[in-house]
Amino acid sequence: MKNHQLVFIGLLVAGLLLTGCEEGRTIQSDHPEETGTLDIFQAGLIESERTHLEQFDTATQYTLHLTFHEPFTEIVGREQVIYFNNEDVPFEEIYLRMFPNNSGDTMVVTQILVDGEEIPVQTAYKNSALRVALPALLQPGESVVLDLVYTIQIPTDFGGNYGLFSYSDGILALDQVYAIIPVYDDEGWNVEEPAPNGDMIYTDPAFFTVTVEAPADLVIAATGVLVEEHQTDEGKAQTFVAGPVRDFYLAASKQYASVSEQVGETLVTSYFPEGYEEGGEFVLDVAVNALRSFNERLGVYPYTELDLVGTPMQAAGMEYSGIVAMSTQFYALEATFSGVPAFTYLESATAHEVAHEWFFNMIMSDQIDEPWIDEGMAQFLTSLYYEDRYGVAAAERYQESWSSRWSRVDFKPMPIDLPAQDYTEAEYGAIIYGRAPLFIQSLRDNMGEDAFMEFLKAAFSSFKWEILNTGDFQALVEETCGCDLQARFSNWVFDK
Repeated sequence: MKNHQLVFIGLLVAGLLLTGCEEGRTIQSDHPEETGTLDIFQAGLIESERTHLEQFDTATQYTLHLTFHEPFTEIVGREQVIYFNNEDVPFEEIYLRMFPNNSGDTMVVTQILVDGEEIPVQTAYKNSALRVALPALLQPGESVVLDLVYTIQIPTDFGGNYGLFSYSDGILALDQVYAIIPVYDDEGWNVEEPAPNGDMIYTDPAFFTVTVEAPADLVIAATGVLVEEHQTDEGKAQTFVAGPVRDFYLAASKQYASVSEQVGETLVTSYFPEGYEEGGEFVLDVAVNALRSFNERLGVYPYTELDLVGTPMQAAGMEYSGIVAMSTQFYALEATFSGVPAFTYLESATAHEVAHEWFFNMIMSDQIDEPWIDEGMAQFLTSLYYEDRYGVAAAERYQESWSSRWSRVDFKPMPIDLPAQDYTEAEYGAIIYGRAPLFIQSLRDNMGEDAFMEFLKAAFSSFKWEILNTGDFQALVEETCGCDLQARFSNWVFDK
């Protein structure tokens, strides 16, 4: 997650075909009789994961066609979504988040079809979401096909998004450049106005087939694996497939070089601008060691690729499914920030973002209402990276940064389970990145090493591809250790 304090191909799955192309033209869609096989997505999964694809037969499927050409001012997008009602209530509407509009009205949807029938475009929550009014109730077990046409203006400044979505220094960072369906739970659709703190992705596992039309010399790093490439009149078209994943991200530049290393069945690749070779190789080294550590500590990373890509941003890094973005400001390893070498920040941030592949991607939590879970766990897992690589003393030195963060609000004993919007910016960084991992470390100390490490593996096996909330977290901890931790949770976690 962003660390605020540092500062198509013919090979589309059957039933996913999008027709119509250029901006201003309409799209046509027929409701497919079948959604087709998920076999195409095996290419991005390690062998042990491929046999589990059948459990995702009714997962949401996105097919995207994104076009952008120099001077990289606009994205022309077409999107088809096959959505299944996996809940026990009928739906009269579906919401899709439009994250590019969190910091300005840059994404404009010009057409929506529901099972081939055009409906009016309705936006909500300060133009950050689409409300799709369904012509008929979508009953449990039924599916619907949505088709969208849209354009997105690409910002050239960091605006309010920390540079996560921008074209800067010759690098395209394309964070969530599509509309995505959030989780539906006992609160209804998890859609709200953009929060001032934290991340907003809260989604069920889904599958993406994404075709990108771009200049021929543009190097593209993206979620998933490349399955097809061909020349076009204006450059090239590349198609990536990914799933199960929580989101899709890509970054691109004509300047990108890369280095790779194999870890088991996973190829780890670091992309970086030319001239930043030392930083790019360092990021690869950290990611490889973090991947090995977390594979052993929790359970094995599911994909055949893990990409790390350097982009300009005000944050230290940002997690996505199967790929993480790291701030290029730290790739000059000998530079210093407030007297601290850049490589110190880059190492901890890289390990932290890789940790999110477990707590965010495989194990999802509500990043708006309960941000402490994925951020606290990513911080804690980063300390395990230091411990496994350098020893306990190094881990303890890293853990001092948690106390340092908490000290920024004078060790205020705020509960760690508040929604992101209930913290000031200073409190959010101090509590979610400082006090939350300190609480998790206190559980380790209280439970004992064996019981706590058993809990980590149990969390992974029980909640992989599911959603973990605070109540489940506490119940699993107490079940694992056979102890009552209510007093500890009351002191650290809950709002008294």
